[in-house]
Amino acid sequence: MRFLQLHLRSRRVPLALAIVTTLIALAWALSLAYTDSATINARTASLAIMLSVVAVGSTLDGADGALDHTMAVNWPVRRAGHLLLAAVVITALLSLSMVTDARYEPFAVMVRNTAGLLGLTALGATVLGAALSWIAPLTWTLIAVLPIMVPSRDVKTQVAGWLIQPAGTTAATACAVVLAVTGLLAYAVRGCPVRPVSETSPDQ
Repeated sequence: MRFLQLHLRSRRVPLALAIVTTLIALAWALSLAYTDSATINARTASLAIMLSVVAVGSTLDGADGALDHTMAVNWPVRRAGHLLLAAVVITALLSLSMVTDARYEPFAVMVRNTAGLLGLTALGATVLGAALSWIAPLTWTLIAVLPIMVPSRDVKTQVAGWLIQPAGTTAATACAVVLAVTGLLAYAVRGCPVRPVSETSPDQ
């Protein structure tokens, strides 16, 4: 238990959890206050989820990159568990809205978007490091929520705007699954790049 507490603190998980909770609650409160719809707008929901996974992205690397690659710890399992737990927490927070007058629905779309954006964030962390893992999810989300992006039968549009496509859209679901699985496997196996000692050591 002590190791788990230290692990969570070293990765700034408590702060990230507070940020995720605040973002999801804020989007819900704004929708409740300023719209009459019982369903939170897909674009608003996608932005809330994107900002939440960006917060999670900051927890994907520890203070000591070399330690996160030591063979003494089964890091692939721990990294995979970290991502899966983040997905569970975000979807659980989204599901709390189901008992209120402003809901994140359809819930299948919320699960799809959370999984896909988390996978995209994990891919970003694997390639660029946790500090820059926000670039890919932010960029794709901003493209998807553009006014010109609408639910469509065109496969290219469904992929580009997969975040706002209706539940059951095959291309959007496939895109999210590919991102989720690829990101999970890449991050679990490789983790974040090891930063030079000069970037992690205090100034002399």
